[in-house]
Amino acid sequence: MNKKLLKKGTLICTVFICLLNKAQTNPNLEFAKVSGDGNPTGYGPVTTTAITFVKNENNPVGTTFSNYTPTLKASFSITNQQYNSALVFGYNTDFTSIPVFPTMNIIGNPANNNFTSAGSVAGQGIQITKNCAVSIFYNTGALVGKNTNSAYNMANLVITFNRPVDNPVLHVGAMGAFQDQLGIAGGFELLSSNVPVKFLKLSANSKSFEVTSSSIKNISPDPFESGPNSASGSVQVLGKGIKTLVFKMSVRGNGKSTNWKSGSGDLVTMGISVLESDLTIDHSVDNLNPVIGDNITFKIKVKNYGSSNNSDISVDSILPNGYLFVNSLASNGNYDNLTGKWVIGELKDGAEEILEIHAIIKSAGVYNVNSKVEGLLPDPNWENNLASVSPSINQKNGVCYRDANTDANVVESKFGITLLKRAGKDSNWPMMRSSGHLVLESNTKGLVITRINTDEINKIKVPIEGMMIYDNTEKCLKIFADEIWSCFSSPSCL
Repeated sequence: MNKKLLKKGTLICTVFICLLNKAQTNPNLEFAKVSGDGNPTGYGPVTTTAITFVKNENNPVGTTFSNYTPTLKASFSITNQQYNSALVFGYNTDFTSIPVFPTMNIIGNPANNNFTSAGSVAGQGIQITKNCAVSIFYNTGALVGKNTNSAYNMANLVITFNRPVDNPVLHVGAMGAFQDQLGIAGGFELLSSNVPVKFLKLSANSKSFEVTSSSIKNISPDPFESGPNSASGSVQVLGKGIKTLVFKMSVRGNGKSTNWKSGSGDLVTMGISVLESDLTIDHSVDNLNPVIGDNITFKIKVKNYGSSNNSDISVDSILPNGYLFVNSLASNGNYDNLTGKWVIGELKDGAEEILEIHAIIKSAGVYNVNSKVEGLLPDPNWENNLASVSPSINQKNGVCYRDANTDANVVESKFGITLLKRAGKDSNWPMMRSSGHLVLESNTKGLVITRINTDEINKIKVPIEGMMIYDNTEKCLKIFADEIWSCFSSPSCL
């Protein structure tokens, strides 16, 4: 019997729309086919192909697939062929051409619960009649005349992602075949990767599906196309920033027939699923042209554009020294004004959170506010994880004073100190000294303010907010405000 039987029915993936289940969903990127995805619809044999991931919006409970941007691709290529057409895509026993990218159910006889999609619990998330995989044929007809009780290196399989991925899950289906009395089994052995990785078995159809830190094999002594002597399952590749995986593709026979048969081989499938999350941040302010002393509100909005739910999300946005923090209000999580860290936690696909920071403009300092958001999953577009806002501060050259009122409509003064003994006796004092903030009255005394030079001022160890001194060096009246000494030089109201 030649491996493998292609089941009757549709040979390529079709779109399947299901109703959303109320159960918890964790959207991800998978191998499937939807209109406009550009995925292969043709037949082999070929030695290169490229697959575009599509979004499963309600993984693991359903298969509502849709196109996703920015596009994530996995390119498959066969190199280092040891024999003529030793390894090909889209080919089968008896020199039969088949789809390069079929649904997973038409090769061998795997079950849904043999597989585990990214973001799912063991045995969930893959629908073999809806999910697709690349068909890989180990052409053992090329081994005619060789010992059937040995393993042979056939070629290398190179998988290249168009951007780095973290912890992808490989779905290997139907390892194992049977030709006459000869059991045949292909396998995968990691040769190299751009970053250190190791394998972890998530689920399988039987104990025949063996996974080590660097290999995936069918270890049954009598490999077969289905049942416990076949091997189907899911393997997570543990590693971050993965761009390239190179496998040595070997095939073995169990020696129960004296010859390899022309047109024989093992047909297996490989699919992939991954998680990633495109986080964005938008930073705005309620007043782009405030003046010193104004209250100002910064608004930070974080959104997850998918494809997956993300966790451990935090924002770094510390107020620089040009602002005095008042308070904050977050739609979720907490903001620490001392560290500038807003801890959000989990943010589901399509969800957003908002933080408002209220502050007062100081008379001097840095006013540009920078923000950054990051989470646990890889982000396909880092540029939109950064944002900044920089209000243009008016009258920021020191502490301000108010010009005298020259309007005909005078304003009565409300506070004063007099040495003329009029306080409490003259009901029109200090109102008669119109348009003043503070009235000081004497006909024999003057107001004396401490007079020292700039170096001496700077030696004051604990200046108090509002302390006033005349600076003999700079020839100006100074006040300590917002943590610095400043001359009264800007005519305005603080």
